[in-house]
Amino acid sequence: MALTPFAYQRSVTDAALRWGGSLDPSLTDAALLAEAAAARSLGLKITLKPHIWCRDFWMLGRSRQDIQPAANQGGWAAWFSSYRSFAAHYADLAQQMDAALYVVGLEYLKATEQNPGAWAEVAAICRSRYGGPLSYAANWWQEAEVFADWAAFDLIGVNAYDPLSEAADPTAGQLERGWRRSLARYRRLSERERKDVLFTEVGLRAVRGAAARPWESGQSGDADPALQARAYRALLAAATPQPWFKGLYWWKWFTDEAQREADPYCPMGQPAEAVLADWWGGSRGRG
Repeated sequence: MALTPFAYQRSVTDAALRWGGSLDPSLTDAALLAEAAAARSLGLKITLKPHIWCRDFWMLGRSRQDIQPAANQGGWAAWFSSYRSFAAHYADLAQQMDAALYVVGLEYLKATEQNPGAWAEVAAICRSRYGGPLSYAANWWQEAEVFADWAAFDLIGVNAYDPLSEAADPTAGQLERGWRRSLARYRRLSERERKDVLFTEVGLRAVRGAAARPWESGQSGDADPALQARAYRALLAAATPQPWFKGLYWWKWFTDEAQREADPYCPMGQPAEAVLADWWGGSRGRG
């Protein structure tokens, strides 16, 4: 189970990050430690995966991939200085909660492209504070192959929202073929870097046509929960036999009822949930 606390950035051109309970009382360190303890009591292991939120993401349609700190803000040097402090704080928390994995960042494409070696410095600081394995969650679209610092990490992490099929209502076979094309890419990356691959996020909306653009959020389109279930099953069938594939984190699961009903990625109460029950401890006995 991945817990995802935030740092906040005023704009995508700002170089300063802010974090802590005064900014978001629902994500205090104490609350995160309590969530981790509750999850462990259910037999779950914890991954800590902090990331950035910025008002430009929802007001201007930007994303983490668009972060580009301005020169008059100190540029990338100032941004990474702030980020290292942020990552170190949560490395301490990962150690306190006995996390099984710490994911130090995700989908900062421009930071990755323009600063080779910088994520290795983040990893080094985190290793001085946290004794478990480290990963970085690269975007499937471009970042995973250009990431220069995989040697500093234990696992290659990918947020795998790969397009699977242009068909509005693809068959199980079409979905599995789509996954096999993507898995071939990740196999080559694994071989190049001599590291295993973990899908740090993967999911599909229960919406007709979602297999063409799995990364798009929102509820536009007709509901199609059967498509989501077929896509889940196709990925598991294609990926689990691969020796370099080390698992996945489904995006996403809610404990809040209102959010659960509003987000089409959530499999709870849908046919996809039955797929998960089958593969994890059900008739297949997969985990």
